[in-house]
Amino acid sequence: MPSFDVEFEVVCSCGEGLCNQSEGTSSRNGLYVTVDPCEKCLEKARDEGYDEGHTKGYDEGYEEARKDFE
Repeated sequence: MPSFDVEFEVVCSCGEGLCNQSEGTSSRNGLYVTVDPCEKCLEKARDEGYDEGHTKGYDEGYEEARKDFE
């Protein structure tokens, strides 16, 4: 079976390069690239989750406190 080498860059949708977070492997079925999530996007998701949880907790706590005074 003929084979050839291919060079390519792996880039996250945010533009961050993922070459150091990627690993190429091969199997009987073909070639595969495994990519770990981008650190920038992981940090952004953590921050959004924290903000969402804080807002939800504040809103729920506020509603519970209002019930005590009604």
